[in-house]
Amino acid sequence: MNRTTSCCLRGSLATFLLVAAIALSACLHSTHVLTDADDGTIQVVDVGDAIFIRLSGNASTGYLWERTAPVTLEEEPLVPVVEGDYESLGSAPGSPGLFAFGYEATAVGTVTLTFAYRRPWENDPPLATYSVVIWVRE
Repeated sequence: MNRTTSCCLRGSLATFLLVAAIALSACLHSTHVLTDADDGTIQVVDVGDAIFIRLSGNASTGYLWERTAPVTLEEEPLVPVVEGDYESLGSAPGSPGLFAFGYEATAVGTVTLTFAYRRPWENDPPLATYSVVIWVRE
């Protein structure tokens, strides 16, 4: 198994596990799935809810979505469950896909999540950015 296949399998497994965990927690809490269209919005969630952000991209170009702020989620109302998993939307090499970021709301508060779509080894400005304010209430 080559490195690309191994990476994709791990990403698919992690995404599957995240979706399964979210589905199981849905009995008690809500799941909020955010997409590119939610850029710049304020999302109101409750403690215990899951937030799942899916951003369009194409890992075969070397560009990746990365959370750029906050740098750490310590002392923030969210706990990361998965960050940056990639799922291709096609079987052909170079097919676009979705980058997945998942969080659990664990405390009351507000945090702005900011992401950049860039090549990690370049110092150029990102091709795109995404930002969403998460307001966690009881």
